[in-house]
Amino acid sequence: MHRSLKSALAQGNTFMTMEEQQRWFSDYREEFNYERPHEALAGATPGTVWHPSKRQWDGRVPDYAYPSGGTVYRVKSRGTLYMGKKGTVFLSEALTDEYIMLEEQDDGLEAIIFNGITLAYYDRKTQSVVRID
Repeated sequence: MHRSLKSALAQGNTFMTMEEQQRWFSDYREEFNYERPHEALAGATPGTVWHPSKRQWDGRVPDYAYPSGGTVYRVKSRGTLYMGKKGTVFLSEALTDEYIMLEEQDDGLEAIIFNGITLAYYDRKTQSVVRID
């Protein structure tokens, strides 16, 4: 939650109805975006400097051609990855129906790669996903 919003809510604001709460949030948003000057914007308000992006996005990730050297899998429903005898692991629902690649590493792990970005590692011994720290 935004620090300014959290602070404003901590001032003892209680709401009896959803409509009352929505009215308060709408008033807060109006004040925050159009009335209060912001130091980071040299005293301007966010509403005076923001403009919508000219770029359009249809919500689909473009197809990606994975290089050779790994095995490509399609993430199943609910973000699970079925790898035959290697087992089934949960990755992320955001990856449902997307393709990922597992690339073997020297340390016994496999890199889980999505569109060229290593997201995590798969440990074959424990059949679990290992975070990147």
